[in-house]
Formats: sequence, structure tokens, C-alpha cells
Amino acid sequence: MIDVAATEEDKKNEVVTTPKKKFVEGLTFLRGVAALCVCLYHFTGGALPKIRDPRIEMFFSNGWLGVDIFFVLSGFIIPYSLLGKQHGINGFLAYMKKRVVRINPPAYVALALVLMQGFFIDYIIAHKVVYTAGVSWGQILNNILFTVPFSKYKWVLGIFWTLAIEFQFYIIIGLIFRNLFEDFNVYKFVIIFTLLNIIQYLPFQSNENFFRFSLFFALGGTALLYYIKKINIIEYFILLLIFSTIAYFQLSFYMALTGFVSAIVISFARFKHPAFDFLGKISYSFYLLHVLIGTTCEYFLIKIVDPTSLVNKILILALCLLFAILGSYVFYLVIEKKFIALANSVGVRKNT
Repeated sequence: MIDVAATEEDKKNEVVTTPKKKFVEGLTFLRGVAALCVCLYHFTGGALPKIRDPRIEMFFSNGWLGVDIFFVLSGFIIPYSLLGKQHGINGFLAYMKKRVVRINPPAYVALALVLMQGFFIDYIIAHKVVYTAGVSWGQILNNILFTVPFSKYKWVLGIFWTLAIEFQFYIIIGLIFRNLFEDFNVYKFVIIFTLLNIIQYLPFQSNENFFRFSLFFALGGTALLYYIKKINIIEYFILLLIFSTIAYFQLSFYMALTGFVSAIVISFARFKHPAFDFLGKISYSFYLLHVLIGTTCEYFLIKIVDPTSLVNKILILALCLLFAILGSYVFYLVIEKKFIALANSVGVRKNT
């Protein structure tokens, strides 16, 4: 999905002006788990309608919680990437440039591919549903700027709603990082995130905004504070309980539990598995492309494999997943990896 963890590739390409940080074991694994959960939720929940089956869907119906895991990871990794760089307001533009170079170009390529798929279906295959009906330059522009939640338009690529939230977080953390982490005070940390959370009750046009999900970023930030020894174990669990309890009442039990467990895993678990580490490495590309590749594969596979039996549906699902992973890996090598290197070459300006 989103650039939420420093990968080994990122570290190899770090510029010399950036202080090196210890690679946090387990984050890549957690990214892989989150990406797989979201993919299987989409594949079994309607993105592949020809093989949709309640007997399969029931196993992955909570896979959407993978998005919340990504948010917690962002709450840890983004401020972690700024530690030791004397980041302040004067370095905000350089910091945002790095974020934009890293995240936006792969997203725009994925957006273009989705539009191409839609036009191909509409004008070549001539499907009953016109997928590109209503697409306008205004809609495309708001998708590019991630401003759809504040406009009348809809997402062309549905998962962009999470990128919009990530970018809102990038802006906010870029502006208040020093107050939250460098000049840390536990009471100030709680008050700031509580105030950010309250902002969600302003009359926004959409609830797809950072403020509604700010508690997940707060949980990730709490894990970071414990990791860098700004708080002790007691303060750590108190903060986790505060933010998780608020999330329980505002969102849901499962979302609060996911955020709580994700923070615990970041802090104490050091899981490693080649398959999930690989998925974590390509998770952004996988997140961007899994629906595009999956729907394309389904179109061709149902012409080869009869999708009426449960066994065949599972087979088609497995093949769609496999091709989505392979296609995302190619996209990672050809597109994403180049912008990882380019973003790291930008560096972050140090303030004097």
C-alpha cells in the first residue's frame, strides 16, 4: 500500500546527509500481512464478482482491517524517519517533496492503468456497465491531488482514499513533529492527538479524513515513543489504552483491537518470514494494483475454468492472487523502485 515502513531497499539508497537508523525488524512482515488481508478482502468481497461465494467470503470479511494496520505503521515510521534530522518548519517543503516523489508517481501510473482498463472495457469489450461514464477532468484532477473527500467527485481508483489520509498525516506530522516527538511531553502528546481527533466532528463533506483515523497514527506514535525510550512500559500501556478506548467508542471494537495489537506487534514482535517479507517489500505496488490485475485475470480465467463449483472458485482466486503478486513485483522493479531511489536522493534539509 502506502509508504509506511523503511524497507531494506530504502536504507541502501539513503543519502549520506541522513543519519542512519536501525532497521526495525518485523515491520516489513506486518506490512505484508496487512497487504494480503486487504487484497483477499477485496477479491472475495466483490471485486471478482464471478467467483464471489459466501463460503469463501466469510474467511476474509474482516480483511479491511489491514488498512488500519497500515495507518498504525505510518504513525511509527514517518516520525521515525524524521528523528535526528533537526526537522522543523523550515524543512517542511523538502520533507514533503521527498514524500511526493516517493508516493505520487507510482500512484499516478496505477491511476492511468485503471483508466485505460475502463476505456478498454467500455469501447473494446463493450460491457453492459459503462465504467468510465461520468469521468471528467475535474474528477481526475481531484484524484491526482487526493482531494476527493473535500469535493463532489468520486475516486477513480478506490484505494486512493487511504492515500489521501496518509497525505493529510504527512502534512500534519511535518508541521508538528517537533512538538510531538523532539520536545516530547506525555500530556502534550495526548492533548494534541485528542484535539486532532475532535476535529473530525467539523462538518466535512466526507468522513474519509485523517482526523477520523488519527487514533491509529497516535498508536503508532506511541509505539515509536516506547521504541526510542521517551516513555516507560507503564506510560506506554496507559497511552495505548487511552487511544484504543477512544477508538472503541468512536469506531468499533475490531478497529480498536486491531490498532492496539498492531502497536504491540511493532513494539515487541520481530517476526520474519520470506513470503510476508516479500509482500511487505512490494506492498505499495501490490496495494495499488491488486484489484486491477485481479479483475483482468478473472475475465480471462473464467473462460478457461468453469467458476460454478467451490473448488474452481478457490482455484481462480488463488491464480488471481498469484498473478497480482507477480504483476506487482514487476511494477515494483520497473516503477516503484526507481522512485524509492529518487526520493532518497532528495534527502531532508537540516535546519540551523
